[in-house]
Amino acid sequence: MAGQSGKSPEKIAGQVSKKVEKLLKAAEAGDTNAQNDLGDIYYDGTEGVEKDLPRSFELFMKAAEKGHPAALYSVGWAFYAGEGVTQNHPQAAEWFEKATEAGHPKAMRNLAKMLFFGSEGVTQDRKRAHELWVKAADLNDPDAQAVLGKLYMEGIEGIMARNPEKAVDYLKRAAHQGDGNSMHLLGKCYENGMGVKSSKEEAAKWYRLAESNGFVSVDQLHARGVHFFKGEGVPQNLGAAAQCFLAAASNGHATSAANIARFFYNGIGVEQDYPSAYEWSVRACKLGDSDAALTTGQCHEMGHGCACDHEMAIQWYLYCIRGASDDEPQCKYRAMHALGRCYFKGGKHDHVHTGAEPDYKKAAYWWRRAAEEGNVRDAMNHLGDLYAQGLGVEKNLDKAREWWKKAADAGHAEAKEGLRWLNGYTTKEKAKEWIPTIVLFILLFLVFVYFAYKYHEMSQESWFIRK
Repeated sequence: MAGQSGKSPEKIAGQVSKKVEKLLKAAEAGDTNAQNDLGDIYYDGTEGVEKDLPRSFELFMKAAEKGHPAALYSVGWAFYAGEGVTQNHPQAAEWFEKATEAGHPKAMRNLAKMLFFGSEGVTQDRKRAHELWVKAADLNDPDAQAVLGKLYMEGIEGIMARNPEKAVDYLKRAAHQGDGNSMHLLGKCYENGMGVKSSKEEAAKWYRLAESNGFVSVDQLHARGVHFFKGEGVPQNLGAAAQCFLAAASNGHATSAANIARFFYNGIGVEQDYPSAYEWSVRACKLGDSDAALTTGQCHEMGHGCACDHEMAIQWYLYCIRGASDDEPQCKYRAMHALGRCYFKGGKHDHVHTGAEPDYKKAAYWWRRAAEEGNVRDAMNHLGDLYAQGLGVEKNLDKAREWWKKAADAGHAEAKEGLRWLNGYTTKEKAKEWIPTIVLFILLFLVFVYFAYKYHEMSQESWFIRK
């Protein structure tokens, strides 16, 4: 059946199986079951038949036009996913509706999803979606039962009140049919006493069952990504780390979304992709990870994956600073440094032409905070630059030396160059102060030598006369 896996008829390499030959004859005779079964075979590419989605859709349509429930669903799925036919969600909803009327639980579940979220071209109707999920769950559809378990745990205003006990009942029904996600959620219910009496033993049991059924939670995916990234317990593998973070992020894990945004921005474990970096950083912020705003700000500041916009960059950096956790403040300090950079450059370089002038005082303020609170060596180096040039602060070469020394001690190469320049510069300055004195001394010395010579000359002449 289209839209689901699990059928694996035996392949017969190089030839069409006898099963297909019989089905072809029956399908040509108008047998809807044969038409639907052949549609599945062409959809999966089994039984010696090459995968052929357009042919699959054609067969499903023939059976669906005669009211075959599974074929009705498969036609709906084809329109929904754009498999063998141009994607068309309103058409998908119509065929799912027909399959629903024929009692097909998967059609009910998929139509419910479209109505709940308001799929493209389909009007949102959460009340009807709830009714369809209940109907599918009553027909023992585990996915519908799992969805209702999650919904009743939270409740939907005006449609269904929060009911943890009912949520646990639906989750158990789905779990007993092998749904690993529901098993994991039951573990959380028993661990936290939601809808059931708290029990560490029951929680552990359900967690073990979830793992044995191949379920991996988003938290586990994220943890695996961290292990691969750091090489903790496994060889370091940045590509595997990126895959784990992407999978967890796709399922709503905020920190993983922030991490994959950084990976795409810097080309870590994946090909550098600024638009994807921007997209994931914004999604991470919406999921509640304010650290991701650092990446969003950089995208706007540099014009990577979005329009270069000075003011937007500043707002995202401020969002990162205000929302940062005290437990992990490194992103906050990096945002302070980036904010100083924005104020130092001003907005004349960006694509939206904000025309904002550089503000060296604000640049000095944010670089000072980054240097003093976060020991950001780049910020220390920039403060040395400002004091050396007198930008945003009073010119003070001693202060410049102090900040360059701190940055250099932290390994900053440019700060070391600044110190070398400063030492040479101050020597010249001192030389300039002594030049007038030296010149005067030389002049006096020359005058003294002149008169000494004249005196000597006069003494020689008077001696000659006496002789």
